[in-house]
Amino acid sequence: MKKIIIVVLISIVFITNAFSQKKSKNVDIVYGEEIKEARSSNLEEIIGHDETGIYVLKTEGGAFSSESSFIEHFDNNMNQTKSEEVIIEDGKGDERDFEFFAFMNNTIYLFSSIEDKKSDIIQLYAQTINKKTLKPNKDSRKIARIDYSNKKSDNDFGNFDYEISPDQTKILIHYLLPTKKKEKEKIALIVMDKDLNLVWEKKCTLNYSEELFDGEIYRLDNNSNAYILGVVYKEKAVSKRRGKPNYKFQLISYKSKGEVVNEYPIELKDKFITDMQIAINKNSDIVCAGFYSNLGTFSVDGSYYMYINGENGDITNKKFKEFDIDFITQNMTEREADRTKKKEKKGKEIELYDYDLDDLVLREDGGVILVGEQYFVEVHTTTYTNSNGSMSSSTSYHYNYNDIIVINIDSEGQIDWAKKIPKCQESIDDGGTYSSYTMGYLEDKLFFIFNDNPKNLLNKGNGKLSNYSPNRESVVVLVALDNEGNQSKEALYKMKRSDILIRPKLSEQISDSEMILYGKKGKMQQFTKLLYK
Repeated sequence: MKKIIIVVLISIVFITNAFSQKKSKNVDIVYGEEIKEARSSNLEEIIGHDETGIYVLKTEGGAFSSESSFIEHFDNNMNQTKSEEVIIEDGKGDERDFEFFAFMNNTIYLFSSIEDKKSDIIQLYAQTINKKTLKPNKDSRKIARIDYSNKKSDNDFGNFDYEISPDQTKILIHYLLPTKKKEKEKIALIVMDKDLNLVWEKKCTLNYSEELFDGEIYRLDNNSNAYILGVVYKEKAVSKRRGKPNYKFQLISYKSKGEVVNEYPIELKDKFITDMQIAINKNSDIVCAGFYSNLGTFSVDGSYYMYINGENGDITNKKFKEFDIDFITQNMTEREADRTKKKEKKGKEIELYDYDLDDLVLREDGGVILVGEQYFVEVHTTTYTNSNGSMSSSTSYHYNYNDIIVINIDSEGQIDWAKKIPKCQESIDDGGTYSSYTMGYLEDKLFFIFNDNPKNLLNKGNGKLSNYSPNRESVVVLVALDNEGNQSKEALYKMKRSDILIRPKLSEQISDSEMILYGKKGKMQQFTKLLYK
């Protein structure tokens, strides 16, 4: 028996090495230098890129010390050329609070704020960054002003955030205004062009109280129209109860420089929408799509598609479709699939559980691609007796990131195909730092990159997957899906226990042909660039 096990292990190592040494048919790989930094250093985001390379935001410190922010530049070989701490002064010796960076019109804009507690005013500023020095230029301008002197607010006002239009020519700044309990939600919207000239601004009072409305998604189209996709709760509780969902989705549009306001309740008769994304096409038409449930639980029973005419607000297409048994049983073991099919024959509800909708990709023909992932956290508590006879307990959190699902919906709202990408990632007490995936696309292909167990390279999709663990040897894999839903899987490179591990949730596609992977382990960090073929 031991000989058989040894042969299997040798086979796995051999195949993993073969994959890691084989040149990828989908991408070329550029490895950056490994950089030793403080253990508390972390990547926050990739700000943007130009012909010289990428610009990133990192933080350092926190927990028991104050957190510092740094802007850094990496060249096209993914090697660091400069790092500069973000320090913003107002010219009077007072330091402003960093808010965020926005990359637009090939320019890096730094947004910061300062609070005058004597006059109860918060001021938002913007200025450009010198790309050579990575220091702020002296071109600061006022963008927004919050006066809360006459209102002792009960809400968390401020929280400045932004959204850039698809053509990268306009930016939407949005934030909450001060309100008291049970007052209606108030928000501010500011739209500016690529040079931060004001296009329009509006302070909006919504039809919902602050504690019963949650603006989840903000969008800005190429024509300066703004959109808010929000959740409206029926009561204070913000959880879902079996069979009795206590919230609904509401879409609000602001057109003609914010003067024309329309609301669209997003509903499906006899169905409960569990997750939703929106996209705005070139004609300012709104595409809504996502998952629904028949039970009102966290499970997923099918997908829906809704098309709203941007000119008159008419819903011209509204369809939903239940997932069939073949899709639900994809990648299950033979025993699991048989058990699931027997449940269906008995008339029991067969659904997918704990799937979150991550992305909506708008196709050129008006169709959409939905991408989701199974994610849940298990809490394990162990109670034991100490040597002195007293009782103690310990709790651990198990983070599970499993199969990815991809739903391709045509312009008529029909499901062309639905596929699962098998994945098994369970880690303990780490927040799932090295789990999940990053996605990119090129023309008619989708690419999914994630950390995997080498044993899964042998899996043909109908056997039990081996769990990926950041504490063991692993491989970085790429799964490619073509426009027919056919998928191929390859190992990009092998990772040893001592190697830097990629962090998929902090990696992203930066152009039509480039994907940036960020990796970290301990004090070592590294960027890797993938060039799509």
